[in-house]
Amino acid sequence: MGRLAGKVAMITGGTSGMGAVTARRFVAEGAQVVLTGRSVQRGEALAAEIGENVRFIAMEAGDEEQISQAVDFTVATFGRLDCLFNNAGAVTHSSRIEKISSDQFDYEMAALVGGPLFAMKYAIPIMRQQGGGAIINNASTAGHRTGHGPVLYSIAKAAVLHLTRVVALQIASTSIRVNSISPACVATPVFSLGTNMTQEQAAASMPIIERELAKIVPLGRTGTSEDVAAILVFLASDESRYITAQDIAVDGGLIAGYTPAETMEKFGGMHTALQAELARMNDA
Repeated sequence: MGRLAGKVAMITGGTSGMGAVTARRFVAEGAQVVLTGRSVQRGEALAAEIGENVRFIAMEAGDEEQISQAVDFTVATFGRLDCLFNNAGAVTHSSRIEKISSDQFDYEMAALVGGPLFAMKYAIPIMRQQGGGAIINNASTAGHRTGHGPVLYSIAKAAVLHLTRVVALQIASTSIRVNSISPACVATPVFSLGTNMTQEQAAASMPIIERELAKIVPLGRTGTSEDVAAILVFLASDESRYITAQDIAVDGGLIAGYTPAETMEKFGGMHTALQAELARMNDA
């Protein structure tokens, strides 16, 4: 039997990238899955490709009514809801703070923070009735450290990290576990943001993205959507039944700090200057 046998999962933003790979992995582990996304064509094609244990429903990430309908659809289709993976999001603004508009702020906050919040709002009563469940929010290392993403994206992901903790402890007595993951340097076409590449051009440039990301990851390689899916299977399964209010960084060690080589690169100049100063003092 698979690690998710008998479980039903809803994956928002499930029609591409990490969401699509996770859907395939969940089904392989025995789960039934509902995917949400904006592209009906892509969503229905993916559901048909994976097979009878997958359904698709169109959903806008920040629309409370559509989120509620997606949760209802999941329960009506498969009879329950054991796992919610809040993966949907959008990166629409990569400029400096001086250029951010209120419309851009409203859109990204609704999609990146409102999406998980409202999905949990409607999933929790169902899971409480069932006696438990697992909720996983997709955060980011950009929520932990500056310089890992655009302004709006970074502050939204920081909010997701704290939202996860707040809700986890609010409902801990119900046996519903709420955790988050913080991926970084997972090679996807999103890294072409700001280059004016088309989707096709970005996809064709993946070898370059992988090569350049590997240079900054302590493990020396980029992450893959399969790496993320493996953690999600664990958090969705009963194997993680004693874990809640936690964030797992799937980042190859990126946010832990500097490697010895990076430390020498950043502070080597000061060491050299001090040695020169010591030599000058000894000669005086």
